[in-house]
Amino acid sequence: MAVRVFLKLKSMGKAVKVGRLSASMTVEASYIMAMVILSLAVFIRTAYGRCKMTAEVMELHRAVEQLRFTEENWPEKILPHGQAKRNQAQVEGYLDTGSWKKEIISGLYEPEEVLRKLTVFEKRGVSQEGKGE
Repeated sequence: MAVRVFLKLKSMGKAVKVGRLSASMTVEASYIMAMVILSLAVFIRTAYGRCKMTAEVMELHRAVEQLRFTEENWPEKILPHGQAKRNQAQVEGYLDTGSWKKEIISGLYEPEEVLRKLTVFEKRGVSQEGKGE
């Protein structure tokens, strides 16, 4: 049998009987509140971890793109958990935090090569049009 607790309020100096609650209800409620607070703490910690991971990956992408598009001679960029290096033909970047890894390999941006290839195709198209007539 559950122990009954009487709640009393003092209003204007008189004790007024409000109602009864069993003690087992308050103990169960304290367990539920502890679980709710623990789950909220886990969700908040997970959200901050994801935010940190996303920010670090975005910084890696930024460093790789800077090295990819720049015409200056920057051989590498140092990041908090990794680095990005520029080689002759490509840019390689990596992050390693211990719990997760990310690696990006991208070719250099060379607009001159693209323009050269386009002019070759344009010359071929003009010469083939002239032969067809």
